[in-house]
Amino acid sequence: MDMQHDTFPAIAHLSFSGDFGGREKVAVSLQRGMLRAGYDCFLYMIVEERLGPDRNENLLRSLGEKNGNWRFFRTDRRFSRVLLKEIGTSLREDGVRIVHCHCYKSLFYAHLLRALGMTKAAVFYTLHGLVLRPGWSSSFIKGTQTVGLRLCDGVIGCSKEILESNIAPGWAGKTAAIINAIEPPAEDYEDIGRMKVAARRRLVEQYGLDADKPIVINVGRLCPQKNFPLYFRLVERFLRESPNGIEANYLLLGNGALEEELREEARRLGVDDKVVFTGFVPDMAGVFTGADLLVQTSIWEGTPMCLLEANSFGLPAVVPDVGGNGDVVDDGGNGALFPVGDLDTLAEKTRAYLEDPSLREKHGRKAFERVRRDFNIADWVRRHVDFYADVVGRKA
Repeated sequence: MDMQHDTFPAIAHLSFSGDFGGREKVAVSLQRGMLRAGYDCFLYMIVEERLGPDRNENLLRSLGEKNGNWRFFRTDRRFSRVLLKEIGTSLREDGVRIVHCHCYKSLFYAHLLRALGMTKAAVFYTLHGLVLRPGWSSSFIKGTQTVGLRLCDGVIGCSKEILESNIAPGWAGKTAAIINAIEPPAEDYEDIGRMKVAARRRLVEQYGLDADKPIVINVGRLCPQKNFPLYFRLVERFLRESPNGIEANYLLLGNGALEEELREEARRLGVDDKVVFTGFVPDMAGVFTGADLLVQTSIWEGTPMCLLEANSFGLPAVVPDVGGNGDVVDDGGNGALFPVGDLDTLAEKTRAYLEDPSLREKHGRKAFERVRRDFNIADWVRRHVDFYADVVGRKA
């Protein structure tokens, strides 16, 4: 396949989304990066109205500045023939030859469109990480994804672990592990420092924090995957260890179905007055700039965009050794890893950062430098385009 930008086939990134999260951030960032690199690239965002107007509004606000190659569709159903026709028509009008899907629903639609002769595009799929609770609907989703994977022209894993756990041996040449990327907010680490004072002051004022204590954040949808009760147990342990506890402010940023359940758990542990539930925050740049440490407690992950974002703002992170976290964090070098669910190790490594501002500074700088060097948008785009070209070229 010709690798020149002006002759490379048009690409469309498809995602069904009712709210904004890491997967949406990936699709948007990749489309913008490809368009900026000179490729004819589109974003097809299917807004799931059944999730409610508040969550839909979060999605639309968080997408940021739109460009002329964005296409929005709306549906209140899991499957719609009208939607299928609308997507097929747009693919044809935009001349799309490569469809890159970012969720199992978009994958299903892409294969159906191809089976019905409504597109001849090659179909690629990114495994962002999908672990579901047991149940009929989960079995259906996993089955749909498994069949869809086999029909794909190419499959991308946002971490090696996710690729290896979902793809059977013998798929050589059809898969690639491509770690996510982020656009750093500044050229130099010192530029971040100059923005920090004002950003920190805004956080303190907005959430009623103690200006003299470090600000710890945990970010994500309020869902079982993120295991936020472990975060509460961490805070509870620190409070028990001394009369005043470890001197820190604790924020929980995100919204989701488990909010009331999590608030009750915080009350049960006696930390409801120590952990600030912020709800959905559209300006995460201000949070990452003003905070001092990211703590993540997830049971599973792909390669979380919030980790890359935090690092891009010079924020060190304490994260579970799962998914792509180990590809981003050098334990003891630019952050810290702990075994999933291990409160003792989580507490030990978090305490080290809270008690030593110089360690936060040292690892924050190294995290910033690592993101700029190894997880930049330009290289991320190139890896995707090279994979598209290799797969479609062999298929031709």
